[in-house]
Amino acid sequence: MRKRLTILLFLLLNGAAFAQKIPDYGFNKVRIALNDRIIQADLAPLRSDPAPQSDKTYYWSSSNAIHTTQGGFSGKLLNGSYVEYYLSKNLKEQGQFRRGLKNGIWKSWSGNGTLTELYTWDDGVRSGKFELFGSDGKLRQTGYYSNNLLHGKMTTYADGKSETVEYKDGKIAEKKPSAFWGKINPLKWCRKDSTDTAKSQPAKQAQ
Repeated sequence: MRKRLTILLFLLLNGAAFAQKIPDYGFNKVRIALNDRIIQADLAPLRSDPAPQSDKTYYWSSSNAIHTTQGGFSGKLLNGSYVEYYLSKNLKEQGQFRRGLKNGIWKSWSGNGTLTELYTWDDGVRSGKFELFGSDGKLRQTGYYSNNLLHGKMTTYADGKSETVEYKDGKIAEKKPSAFWGKINPLKWCRKDSTDTAKSQPAKQAQ
């Protein structure tokens, strides 16, 4: 009798645990199968919905689909991990959402598993390091964003060579001449020598 009670109690406890996991997965995650890819996304509960910002794009789920809207949303905001797979089960895209906005490092891959790009996001804004790769998987370009604009050094790699350009607020930064070279500007000295030579020559007498 005691053995039967023990078994019954064990089954009840496991049944209760299983019953708790089902709604947790169903309500807080979404899985969508499309013609070319499969999406799995977290919908972790929020204490309160954020006030949408007009300059940001929000990702949300409704009617078993993922929607994107600038400055608003209507449904459950993506919140947590996000993964896209090719039909071959290879990774296509992976990252994190926070309250409907891309956050942290996001990566994308080609169908054969080669990394194609890496971007850093801060609550829906590109901010931080980025890397772009060629079809061979080799690094082709790297740099930094700040508030969705290129900012800092951006380096491009091609044919075994590299070229670096400095950006500021999305525009190529102008290089200012150093104070040292300004003091020894050859044009400045040439103009001075020409003036001194002209002064040293005797004035021509009028005919």
